[in-house]
Amino acid sequence: MNPFQVFVDGAAQGNPGPAGIGVVVCDGSGQVVATRSRSVATATNNEAEYLAVLEGLRLALDNGAEEVVLLSDSELVVQQLLGNYQVRSESLRRLWDAARALMQQFRRCEVRHIPRDQNAHANRLAQEAASAAREAADAGRTVNLQSAVVEPHRANALSQGGRSSVKIAPSILSADFRRLGEVVRELQVAGADWVHFDVMDGHFVPNISFGLPVIESLRSETSLPFDVHLMVTAPERYLEAFVKAGANIVAVHAEATYHLHRAVARLKELGVKAGVALNPATPPELVRPILPLLDVVLVMTVDPGFAGQRFLPFVLDKVRTLRQWIDERGLPVEITVDGGVTVTTAPECVRQGATVLVSASGIFQSGLPLTEAVNALRRAALAAQRTLA
Repeated sequence: MNPFQVFVDGAAQGNPGPAGIGVVVCDGSGQVVATRSRSVATATNNEAEYLAVLEGLRLALDNGAEEVVLLSDSELVVQQLLGNYQVRSESLRRLWDAARALMQQFRRCEVRHIPRDQNAHANRLAQEAASAAREAADAGRTVNLQSAVVEPHRANALSQGGRSSVKIAPSILSADFRRLGEVVRELQVAGADWVHFDVMDGHFVPNISFGLPVIESLRSETSLPFDVHLMVTAPERYLEAFVKAGANIVAVHAEATYHLHRAVARLKELGVKAGVALNPATPPELVRPILPLLDVVLVMTVDPGFAGQRFLPFVLDKVRTLRQWIDERGLPVEITVDGGVTVTTAPECVRQGATVLVSASGIFQSGLPLTEAVNALRRAALAAQRTLA
């Protein structure tokens, strides 16, 4: 079987300045299976090129690629990834480390330099995203990252029964709150797929964490999707505010609202991915009628409210049931597991059907640098996923 081809490009309007990345992923037959255009608040040209490499490799993994050819028109990035040029810049070194770590997730990853005219599609996507970032900066607003992401073939692939590569969503609940801006930037470099926010109100759960100001202030620090988990009573009161603050995915608890369908429908109207969260003892039947409306079902594998709790294995029965229902109907719905997720517990979560792993202490309290912690969790997940093939 021929390898996937991953075309990547980055563009910055200023150096540094508002930037964008473009990615085109083709399968072994040359068919385009996914594209991505994403704005970045500010980056140099070379940083944007590396961010495109990271995005392209993650998107290839997400589409099941095991062998890839990475194609870029940046001579510098290609030669650095091949080890022919030194990486002197500290900011580029972090991105290089993350790229090399992602390359190791494939059975084979070849890197090639191509002329600009052979990279026209990715270049156009990058230029469009950079222009959107410039317009947003001129208007004094943040970029709507959700609308900047284009994956036309993604839902079709899932509807045919395929399971996406597992996404890693570090929860900043266990991060150092004194340096959250640095943390979310580091998570992007580390190869995280989403940034997870556990919003707690001290009423639905016995703890108070953070809210709208934190999400809004961090939105400009990264282009990663913000995955907001609302552990609050009557969440429908706050949906529009969290979307305006920068949320891309919002999950409400089935136990926290009398009008679950209305809340989900409102999220879809607001243009974000809609999720429903279930506490450990809540049966999956509560979401079965609205599964076709959902993008995410978040399954709590601890009782919500605090980080660092012990994983509850009995919840895996619920994950397995949801996976069966989703696959039977060919739905493009992610199953997220949240709570006690580590390199030890993640493999069984994946084997039972999880496609998104939320981890707080498992990443931030692992004792490893963030890039190593994220990649260790991803390796554990991918190893488990390969046993399902």
